[in-house]
Amino acid sequence: MKAFAAFILRGPFQAATVMIAASLLPFLAVIAMGVLALVTLRQGLQQGLFAAALAGGMLAALLWAMAGTYEPALRIVIEQWLPVLVLAEVLRRTVSLPLTLFVWAGLGALTVAGFHVVVDDPMAHWLAVTEQFLAATGAEQLPEETEAFLREDLLPIMTGLWVVNLMSVVLIGLLLGRWVQAIMFNPGGLREEFYRLDLGRSAAFVALVVLLAAVFSGPGPIYDLALVLAAAFIVQALAATHALMGKRNWSAAWLVPVYLVIPFLYMPMALLGIGEALFQWRRRLLGDGSGGAA
Repeated sequence: MKAFAAFILRGPFQAATVMIAASLLPFLAVIAMGVLALVTLRQGLQQGLFAAALAGGMLAALLWAMAGTYEPALRIVIEQWLPVLVLAEVLRRTVSLPLTLFVWAGLGALTVAGFHVVVDDPMAHWLAVTEQFLAATGAEQLPEETEAFLREDLLPIMTGLWVVNLMSVVLIGLLLGRWVQAIMFNPGGLREEFYRLDLGRSAAFVALVVLLAAVFSGPGPIYDLALVLAAAFIVQALAATHALMGKRNWSAAWLVPVYLVIPFLYMPMALLGIGEALFQWRRRLLGDGSGGAA
């Protein structure tokens, strides 16, 4: 890992080469964001911008030559690389994971607001996107139960889910870069940062108010904003879980089911994180919140 990271930090061309190679495979796209985060965290915003611009230009040219379009490259730059650049620079300057998460949630909230301003009927938009996807996969006719679930439960909140998905990928990329930086220059540093992550009582109270408002308002901009804020406090709940398991020296395998249930217990996990921020359960149970290796 150290040799690979050293190669990336050798210069913008090396970083851009790895970013392009990773971006061509969807499941490796997070590696491209991790590379960009590492470069920005270690060498600053200017080097990060240079690597992103170089990789973006080369990726656009490659896709144009292969498929006659550069749109996928543009989407990658806007939806993935630019947010990672911003967050990595914030983290580099402030050395504050909570503040970085506030900016992360703020970018998500701005995306939700912008989407609702630009798109007059989000439900119709996502219905059209779904129909295009089904037509492309040859599954235009869905069972009645599935179609009812899509129209009544999923599509009305699809804007929030889409934004949370983008946010999640960006955060994973940022933390990947931070983890590699810690391996090279500050072993155990990310673990300690994460174990002590606390978004604070004020932010928790605001999030709780928005979540309660979303319950009464139903699907729409407030509900989408609630999904975004919930994501931040799910991260706090995960930090508390990691700290608890690390302090007790439990196997990291116990974390697997915790992550697997997040899509099914999204709001309860968020409420757990809000409660943890409000009542400081972690400090009461673990003291300073530090632990072992989970």
